[in-house]
Amino acid sequence: MENGKLLGFACYDTTARGFFGPTGVDPDARGRGLGLALFSAALQTMKTLGHAYAFIGDAGPIDFYVKTAGAVEIPAPDKGIYEGMLRSQPK
Repeated sequence: MENGKLLGFACYDTTARGFFGPTGVDPDARGRGLGLALFSAALQTMKTLGHAYAFIGDAGPIDFYVKTAGAVEIPAPDKGIYEGMLRSQPK
């Protein structure tokens, strides 16, 4: 929060137990390390709750997750439960 405005969020166990996400950072607040802080806090909490690993569904910035957590992409032929739910960013 900054001046009453939510700058970011990170969720876990929302779509299923052991899943990280959704997550987001306000575009105006990006580049300040908020995404990394939120991601790290969520993973630490998941670990404290007994999770040995986390699934990152429909990851988005895959390079970020590889670099910060050593994530390994699991290729999938389809979007699974997310099929038909994904929307393009407005232009």
